[in-house]
Amino acid sequence: MFINPKVAIDEGWVTGITNEKQIQPNAIDFTLDTVYSINVSNTFIISEEYRQMRGGSAIPPVSLPSGPTRFFWDFQPNSIYDCLSSMHVTVPEGVAALLVARSTFVRNGLFIASGLYDSGFKGHVGFVLHNRGGTARVFTGTRVGQVVFVQADTAHMYAGGYSHDAGTVAPHQV
Repeated sequence: MFINPKVAIDEGWVTGITNEKQIQPNAIDFTLDTVYSINVSNTFIISEEYRQMRGGSAIPPVSLPSGPTRFFWDFQPNSIYDCLSSMHVTVPEGVAALLVARSTFVRNGLFIASGLYDSGFKGHVGFVLHNRGGTARVFTGTRVGQVVFVQADTAHMYAGGYSHDAGTVAPHQV
């Protein structure tokens, strides 16, 4: 069962909401605020004992050459990017969270992928953006997806390496 997004806000599970338009009937929209490259030339290695990420670096947004200062990223065709929102979530016991892309993005060939946010996770909303279409220009602070909170029969609390405090980045992005 989806949990009313106002409950998530009132209980303090979510911080970083900057616009009332982010609160939807069944979810909370998250924004695109930081983008990292993914070095697809590097080999990703994973086992139960070891993890080597591909790595990458922050991609600064660029501004329009004229008019009001507005910043954006141009996402190239057939590419992937590691992205963060300024929205921070703390998932309590008995709750899990999922991310879904906004339909406008999907209809234009931009897909968002992320794992399940288990009970006990705390961190900025992070996701991978896949551009399967042509060049896409997305401005900073644009609502790109939704976080959905669901009831969960929790076996134990998450204690993995992706948790981090508000205002910081996940360890793999350092």
